[in-house]
Parts: sequence; structure tokens; C-alpha cells
Amino acid sequence: MPSKKSKQKSLYEAHLKRARAMAGIDTCDNTIQPPAGAISADHSQLKHNNTYGPLPYFYADKLVTCRDCGKEEVWTAENQKWWYEVAKGNINSLAVRCRSCRENEKGRKEEA
Repeated sequence: MPSKKSKQKSLYEAHLKRARAMAGIDTCDNTIQPPAGAISADHSQLKHNNTYGPLPYFYADKLVTCRDCGKEEVWTAENQKWWYEVAKGNINSLAVRCRSCRENEKGRKEEA
């Protein structure tokens, strides 16, 4: 029976693999079928974005490489929906740090 740690590692690797497979999907194209695990976007919540570009029709897991440590991490569709629609983040912004580097950066800023 696999340990909890090895089970978590295999689930994380599977999540990375799915995110790599969805890397080429254009979330702003309304003619394609959203992949499994995608979350539909609410355009009424995205009106705060002043952009000439198209808005996404759905969110899909994205693979992010941390700018500090180089680790690959998945930016989940749920987190993207929260960032863009609830926190009102700019639609052109992307996650650039992994979770641990974000926490380190937050701590560094609090100390300063």
C-alpha cells in the first residue's frame, strides 16, 4: 500500500501532466469545447477589465514556471476564476511564482 506522501506525489504529477496537455488550448475561443475540469467564465464579473482583447469563455488549469526557483506548478482553474472575477485581477496578469516562493516574498515584504 503506497504511503500518503507517495500518493500525493503521484496525484501532483498527474495534475502537472494534465496541465501540460491543456497548454495549447485557447480559452478565448468560443468555438472549441472546454476540456474536462474547465470552469466557465462569467463575463459580467470581468467587466472591470478595460481590454481590447477577447475575454476568456472558460478557465483551464495552466502550467506556471516559478520565476524565482524554476519549479513547475499548476495554476488551477478555480484559482484563476477567483483571481480574475472575485479579486478583480487584471485579465492579462499571470501567476509567476510557486506557492512557497509567494509566501517567502510576502514575508520579505512584511519585514521591510
